Amino acid sequence: MDIKSKFLGGIIGSALGDSIGELAFNYHEKEELIKEINNRKAIRYTDDTAMAIGIAETIISNKGDWATEDLGAQFHQNYKREPYRGYGLGPPMIFRTVEREHKKYQEVAEGLFGGDGSYGNGASMRIAPLGVFYYESKNIYEIAKRAAVATHTHPLGIDGAAILAKLISILIPKDPDKFDIKQHEIEILTEIIEFAKTDEYKSKLSKIKDLLEKNADIIDAEKIVGSNVLAFTSVPFSIFAFFRNPYSFKDALLDTVLVSRDRDTVGAMMSGLLGSFLGINKIPKNWINKLENMEYIRQLGTSLYEIKKREL
Repeated sequence: MDIKSKFLGGIIGSALGDSIGELAFNYHEKEELIKEINNRKAIRYTDDTAMAIGIAETIISNKGDWATEDLGAQFHQNYKREPYRGYGLGPPMIFRTVEREHKKYQEVAEGLFGGDGSYGNGASMRIAPLGVFYYESKNIYEIAKRAAVATHTHPLGIDGAAILAKLISILIPKDPDKFDIKQHEIEILTEIIEFAKTDEYKSKLSKIKDLLEKNADIIDAEKIVGSNVLAFTSVPFSIFAFFRNPYSFKDALLDTVLVSRDRDTVGAMMSGLLGSFLGINKIPKNWINKLENMEYIRQLGTSLYEIKKREL
């Protein structure tokens, strides 16, 4: 099995999910959205992918040995270069405070929302490069937490990022041509439920398991689980959407973003899972070729793979 294809699939897949999810805010019908994608020469990504790029850059520049401050500084640098990516209120506020008060990124992030920290899905949306690179690590929860707390320090914000990283790590070694994931979805979900640290995620993921066993419609699942900017709704929903149709990148992505509320971020999270399972060769090539900065994103994925290959 081609692990490099999985690295590229997870990272480029997530970026495509973000970009196409952003387009989907203007559409309700699949055919309309497909026509819009086909008519565009390029599709642009949002802060979801900009921050995923920051994670990849940080891992590469530090050869896997990085700290939260390194990642925060990379996020900060990338934001200053491209502030137009559609960032939420949190990261820019953190960056301005760090500049003004010379504090650490995590310290400032801990002070958000009255000292509770953020439990939005911002730490989860960007996790694909981390999940693919650390797919063999037994410490993936702590590594994902190290990445999350640069901006999201609430346990629910951390848990969402770690759960997605863990699921990506499970998917990377699976050969989609030989491993029938539909036969193992309940087994994998049970592992993820045990991996989660918060009751909110354990409860939501248990609902996901029930919905999959009942072959629930994606619209009904969204009404039950939610798909908004709060991580404990959109992360479980993204996982449901992945397991619902794990063998068609195109149909799974389009069906998911058209019923989601936070469409770009759900697209990024779910498509990161799809790409990590299917690999780059099962993502539509005409979509890949339209992705903004595709060659640079591919280069990042290749560099992550080359660093990992030297470690193994």
